[in-house]
Amino acid sequence: MIGIIKSSLPDGRSLTTAEALQATVKLRLQGLLFNSLFDISSTLDPAELTAARAEADRLGLDISSMLGIVNPALPARCQPIVDAGGGDMQAGIERLIELAAGIGIHDMFFIIGMIEDRFEVDVSWQAQLDGVAELLSRCATALRRYGSKLLLKTHEEIATSEIVALVERVGSDVLGVAFDPVNVLCRLEDPVAAARRVAPYATQLYVDDAVMRFQENGVRRFLAPLGEGFVDWEAIRLLVPDAKIWIEMHAGQFAMPVFDPNWLKRQPPVAVEEFAAVLAMAAKFGTREMPWDQAAPVARLTQALRRCLP
Repeated sequence: MIGIIKSSLPDGRSLTTAEALQATVKLRLQGLLFNSLFDISSTLDPAELTAARAEADRLGLDISSMLGIVNPALPARCQPIVDAGGGDMQAGIERLIELAAGIGIHDMFFIIGMIEDRFEVDVSWQAQLDGVAELLSRCATALRRYGSKLLLKTHEEIATSEIVALVERVGSDVLGVAFDPVNVLCRLEDPVAAARRVAPYATQLYVDDAVMRFQENGVRRFLAPLGEGFVDWEAIRLLVPDAKIWIEMHAGQFAMPVFDPNWLKRQPPVAVEEFAAVLAMAAKFGTREMPWDQAAPVARLTQALRRCLP
């Protein structure tokens, strides 16, 4: 199954549900992943959700959704979920799980926060991870009841070793991994090695590409058209052959001051060979001008489609 996240469609964020489903069909894709259930119905109206499912079925499309940001230490980032639960985050998650299951979505992904949340908030990162684990453990009964699983996405703020530890702590029957290789570069991880770590738990794979470029005191991740970056997609797909594939045209460029000793001390442990692999990518690209417009991520979609589709 090869699909696309709604925000990566041309003008995707402004499309109605019906328009997004039609656009997905026109691109010859097999699925559409909504950026949240609120993207389908701003009021979480069961009738509107059911209508979206019916239209997807009519068009022969698989559908899924993002759950949102889940982090009890940062409730402001999780406001839509909190509101869905009448002020209670657990109740909000469980309500969204139930509504999603009601339209056949059993694999919502989520993230814990943004890159700055790892370093720049009052609550320690470990305390944030502990809070997420405890919250998801309380939601496990609801997940099992509906035959659903939440998927923690590899994102800029979290290491894959931390994700695996959370999955094993909460239970792999209710928590899995949505693997996004371009993001692990921001934690100085080699994408293939990261894929090997998460492979037992990964059921979604997000497709994009990236390069590393040297800059003062470090490196920066830039996005690239699929096949022109440094992600070894052939090797990764062999490691997670059964994962659903979602095309996502990312937008962020993240700097890593890898030559700053104080910054390095605050990072999670990284294998020397993976750190070297990331620096080798930067050495290969050097400091030349970026040939791709980072402000126009959807411009990379045509090449992604050409390389993903038969």
